[in-house]
Amino acid sequence: MDDFLVDYEKADKEVIPAARLFIATALKKRYNMTEQEIADRLGVAQAAVSKYLNGKSSVKIAEIKDRVMKDERFNYYIEKIHESKGHYVELCICTICKTLMQANCRFSYADKIAKG
Repeated sequence: MDDFLVDYEKADKEVIPAARLFIATALKKRYNMTEQEIADRLGVAQAAVSKYLNGKSSVKIAEIKDRVMKDERFNYYIEKIHESKGHYVELCICTICKTLMQANCRFSYADKIAKG
């Protein structure tokens, strides 16, 4: 049960925000979308997108985003998200999460929980 909680906490606190940061950055750079358009695609507030794009997220989230940005297979998802195909946001986040978990990445928040 503890392992499940650790994975959930990793996703909630670091992986999902990193995925949103990745998606927001890609949509801004590739399609010059406004913060509000990106927020609408991601289902988050415009202020959250502003935070992502202005580098106000944690260092750990930025590290995860940088690692994922190097993976070319996400280009297809970004294109579909740009086309307003909303279910690709969830698919992209799930794929990013799985990719990071398979790479045995370490996450600060999950480490803290695991150490008690």
